[in-house]
Amino acid sequence: MQMNGKIALVTGAAGGIGRATAEVFAERGAEALVLLDRDAPALEAAAQALRDAAPATAMRTCVADIADRAGLARALRPLLQEAGRVDVLANCAGIAQENEPEDADLWHRILDVNLNGTYHATLEALALMPDGGRIVNVSSILGRYGRIRNTAYCAAKHAILGFTKSLALDLALRRITVNAVLPGSVDTPMFRHELALEAEKVGLPAEQLLRSTRKKVPLRRLVEAREVAQLIAFLASDEAAAITAQSYVIDGGLMMGA
Repeated sequence: MQMNGKIALVTGAAGGIGRATAEVFAERGAEALVLLDRDAPALEAAAQALRDAAPATAMRTCVADIADRAGLARALRPLLQEAGRVDVLANCAGIAQENEPEDADLWHRILDVNLNGTYHATLEALALMPDGGRIVNVSSILGRYGRIRNTAYCAAKHAILGFTKSLALDLALRRITVNAVLPGSVDTPMFRHELALEAEKVGLPAEQLLRSTRKKVPLRRLVEAREVAQLIAFLASDEAAAITAQSYVIDGGLMMGA
């Protein structure tokens, strides 16, 4: 499951699953990484840490909002052309925020980033992806289930699964595989932020709510971002060449295999 000689584009690379994915790709010998995020300081910090840890892997950074189609193309396209090709695309960028059903502005923002942004990044990568490439989309267990005050997030993550399956069929003759991972509760800064907001809303200490969240998971712990990254790396590897149009849950048993 090595990445030797591979050039990969990782979105949402400044933190969480995206950063962990970039780290695993670099550790496994990626030739070059194009790291994309809208948070410039955090992205540069992540890139520098990767340069220090994996000096043999070339690093390029791109600051852009994937929801902005034209802005993304302006910022990303020259970097991808400089890299020459994109063997692997890891669509890790996304936002998580609760919304009331009538909150149209938030609805559009969440879908613009999580769904349209995934589509935009995929278009840019596909323009330079050779036959036999790999695309891995990060959905969520909420891509299969609903949750109160999450109509926008659930709609976007459900849609990513449909996008994954259909795109896999479109690209099958080119031997480009397209798969999705569906994380449960992953211990990332985004998760901790959402947990803190929820704790404040219900009037409980965040640590108490965190303990309660862990107890709901059969393995009694949160999933680590690196564990999701390792699953992404497997789907991006040569060993996964016959796997496409699939969705893999990684949630510590939270949904009990449903």
